[in-house]
Amino acid sequence: MTIKVYYCFPDDNYKINSINIETDTNIGDFIHDILGLDKETAVGVYGKLKDVSYIIKENDRIEIYEKILADPKIKRKKRASNEKC
Repeated sequence: MTIKVYYCFPDDNYKINSINIETDTNIGDFIHDILGLDKETAVGVYGKLKDVSYIIKENDRIEIYEKILADPKIKRKKRASNEKC
């Protein structure tokens, strides 16, 4: 079965790979055994966060998410308070 894997990078670039996997592969096995990533990596399907037990379906769009380095709300609040001074 074929799926698409989307990687988004901090500079707003992205990479798309089509990968063939076995039927009934779950996300945990896929990200750990096939991609070599930590099982705690956040993964979504069509923009919705999924648990590692989710069974991947034909033509799913798998999205690998990175951890947020800085909370956007906090950054905006700091920027706003600096502009008022």
